[in-house]
Formats: sequence, structure tokens, C-alpha cells
Amino acid sequence: MPARLFRNVGARLKAHWQLKLLLTITLNLAFWGGYSFLGRHVFFPIRTPPQTWFDHAIPFQPVPWAWVYLSQFLFVSTLPWLLGTREGLRRYVRGLAFICGVSFSIFLFCPVAAPRPADAAAIGAMRWIICYDGIFNAFPSLHAAFLVYLAALGWRIFRGSLPWPVAAGAVLWAGLILYATIATRQHYAVDLVAGGAIGYLADWLAWRTSPDTSAAQAIARNSGVASQDG
Repeated sequence: MPARLFRNVGARLKAHWQLKLLLTITLNLAFWGGYSFLGRHVFFPIRTPPQTWFDHAIPFQPVPWAWVYLSQFLFVSTLPWLLGTREGLRRYVRGLAFICGVSFSIFLFCPVAAPRPADAAAIGAMRWIICYDGIFNAFPSLHAAFLVYLAALGWRIFRGSLPWPVAAGAVLWAGLILYATIATRQHYAVDLVAGGAIGYLADWLAWRTSPDTSAAQAIARNSGVASQDG
């Protein structure tokens, strides 16, 4: 099973790699441009959501949780490369566009400042977060939105082929990342709920209709990849 899994992953990484590279560059430029601008500029009154017991129960601990917070980018940047068909890539971009469109609109019209202390020490990984992340894009949490969206994508790619220790480790990792969003004071608990809901809805919108199976299988055969994208 592991050998077969690794061969499948290798084939998926190579499938349509030029298109994946183009999408990676284009989507990152568009995302970070809008995200950084909205995180540092406010055009409407700032809202403050209510805090829950969850917000109060988790102490502010940038060390070591800032590193866990940043670790999400490891799979955000790599998992889409495992899509084996152009149809899968198209649907992935459709859901991503929905997440960004809804979130950026909320950032613009209903900005929420992150509860990060103004005097937070810019040391270690926290320095990177403070450098790239403004404070006016807390609600909804894009960390939570991407976690839910990419977790669903991972399920579609691997179905039941992942060894259970790997699957369990991924779930634990996701839970730690969500904890880190509060421990670094990048988000309120309500941000996570809203972000998770947007990620779930984006997955539903992207995959609510079945792709043309015959076309997807033809592409998969030509690339040497089993069709598991939807």
C-alpha cells in the first residue's frame, strides 16, 4: 500500500505541472495582494465580536504556537498539486474564488481587528506573522476556511487510501492549527466557526455536480494518474 500510494502521489505531482505552476504563481499574487491591502486599510467602522469561554481559556502564547500557525502553509501550497485532472483544478479554483470573494468582501465592509496585543513581541515566528499579516482581516478566519476546504479536497484525492496513522496525524495537526489561531491572538473563536462554514460551502459549490467522468478518466489515463478527483 505505501509503495502504491507514493507512486500515485508522484504521478499526481507531475500531472499538468505547467498549469499548476502558473496557477500557483497567479493565485498567490492575487490572494496576497488583496489580503495584505485589506488587512492594513479600513474604510468602514471596525466591529468587535463577542468573546467566548474558548477565547478566555487559551492564553496568549506566541511561542511555540506561532510556528504551528504558520505550518498550515505547508499543505495549503502542496495539496492542490495532487489534483490529477484539469477538471479537478478548475473546481479547486472555483471554490477558492468563492472563499476569497466572500472573505474579502467581509474584510472590506465589516472589518474585524484581530485581538493580537499591540505590544506583542516580534520574535521568532511571531515576527513573520506581524510582518505579513495585518489586523483587520480576522473575521472570517481564512485559516479555518482553508483547513475545511483542503481537508475535503484531501478526502476527494485519497478517498480511503491513506494509512490511518497519517489520516489521524492530519486531523491532529489541523486541530493544533486551530488552537494556534487563538493562542497567537490572530482570531476569535467565532472567526473559526465562520471560516469553517465558508470553507464547507466552498467545497459544496465546487463539487456539487459530478465532472464529465469519461473526460476525466481520459485525462487521467494520459497522465498515468488514477481518477480520484471527484
